[in-house]
Amino acid sequence: MKTRSLFPAAWLMLLAAFSFGSAVLAADADKIEKVGGNTLANEHLVLQITESDLQRQNLVLNVASNVMKARGGPDQIDVEVVAFGPGISMLFADNVHAQRIESMAQSGVRFSACENSIENATKKLEREPKMNPAAKPVEAGIARILDLVDAGYVLVRP
Repeated sequence: MKTRSLFPAAWLMLLAAFSFGSAVLAADADKIEKVGGNTLANEHLVLQITESDLQRQNLVLNVASNVMKARGGPDQIDVEVVAFGPGISMLFADNVHAQRIESMAQSGVRFSACENSIENATKKLEREPKMNPAAKPVEAGIARILDLVDAGYVLVRP
């Protein structure tokens, strides 16, 4: 009677499990890359700002800054702030937080500005607002958030 070792079968099953895990991670990385995120970061966070209140805007910026420090910077956590509705004013060039936003962008935080909200602000102000150079226009703020969440980002609305 011939005996068989279970070692080759167990090895193959283990190899298949690792391969499947890698495929899942590759699929996640593809989603992150598709939305312009940092595929090397361990965590992905999207912060929503919808208020024109300067204290609320300061809170969102504090959260972004604090989480970057707490998690080890842009190599460890990928952070994007999405502004829409009245919150779009945070990304106006003349906002009191403008220099801080530009500095944070240089440190790896991304800022997305809803084009619909910019259009509505233009009507209300009767002129197109000059935007912060750090602000990347997106078609719709809420759609951007949905895309980010679908890619695996955690949504926080401070």
